[in-house]
Amino acid sequence: MGHPAHSFSLFAPTPSDAATQHRIVQVITPSRYSGAERVLARLVPQLEARGHALHSVCNRLSPAIAEFRAAGLAIEPVAIGGKANLLAPQVLQRVAQRYRADFFHTHLSSASWWAGWLEKFGGIPSLGHVHGFTSAIWHRSQKHLVAVSAAVKMHLVEQGIQEDRVTVIHNAVDPDDIQPRRLPLRVREELGAGPKTPVIGCFAHLSPKKGWADLFRAIPMVLRSFPETQFWCVGEGPLREALLAEADREGFMRQLRMTGFRRDVADLMRAVDIVALPSHREPLGLVYIEAGLLGRPVIGCTTGGAPEVVEHNGNGLLVPPKTPQALATAMMTLLDNRGDAEALGRRGRERARADYSWAGYLDQLEKVYARFDE
Repeated sequence: MGHPAHSFSLFAPTPSDAATQHRIVQVITPSRYSGAERVLARLVPQLEARGHALHSVCNRLSPAIAEFRAAGLAIEPVAIGGKANLLAPQVLQRVAQRYRADFFHTHLSSASWWAGWLEKFGGIPSLGHVHGFTSAIWHRSQKHLVAVSAAVKMHLVEQGIQEDRVTVIHNAVDPDDIQPRRLPLRVREELGAGPKTPVIGCFAHLSPKKGWADLFRAIPMVLRSFPETQFWCVGEGPLREALLAEADREGFMRQLRMTGFRRDVADLMRAVDIVALPSHREPLGLVYIEAGLLGRPVIGCTTGGAPEVVEHNGNGLLVPPKTPQALATAMMTLLDNRGDAEALGRRGRERARADYSWAGYLDQLEKVYARFDE
């Protein structure tokens, strides 16, 4: 598919191949392998199955490259990292010419920043995929934006982005994307939990915005009523040592499992009783959808995009952010009412299958892609 000529031809686009729907370069600039990276790794094969020609590039020093490849995504390392890298637009232009791309589909701020500059000076257009609450400055020169939630879109609009330049598309997750490989009992044995041990899992980067401080303040409250409960904390990040120190100080190290980064998240998630992510302002919460597909009830906060995924008393519970007491109460409510918790998990599975399928997601995304044919 082609695109209109640009008024300034410093980076003149090259014709595309009409044998495919679109020729697209996916660009991402991650500092770690997390939500946006999982979305991209799953998105590329889905788009290829629809007849699009894809090529993916990543900043060459990113630690996420190994994880992309472990997830089965072929990705080219290129010199596009950093917002002071003035050569990045030229690097992207060479990639676009080599693969005769119709447009860029960018993920994360540096990728969007440089693709936008290239577009501004006559290069091919770009679609910015906004996975979180970020500055609109990184996206001002891009043709169109996709926001992962209405909350993220509103944040962009409040910063001056025109409303009609942003399309909301919630992330998709297929059951095959989050497929456990081991029995829950085997996973529990590995982490020292019995078949009936209450287990609460939190799957997130160990950073303040994810609400780890609130969780760790809530843990002693839960243990007073449910002393055998284990808390599996799956992720890595700068808070690790501080969290371990707090657990030691408060006397619950025996009940804590700090696993670090794990590739077998599906195995661990299916083995817990509850998934709690008390993020202060989650853009959407891929974890909530993944937990739903595995039949786990979830606990989130009433801010950001979480309420777009978590229905209170529908597929989980919502609590105000930064309220350890409310978080503890929610966890104890689900531990004390296992039948109700299981019902929330079943409804979560039904909702995840119905509302976050790849078929519906791709239908919406291809309508956005059609804008680049105009």
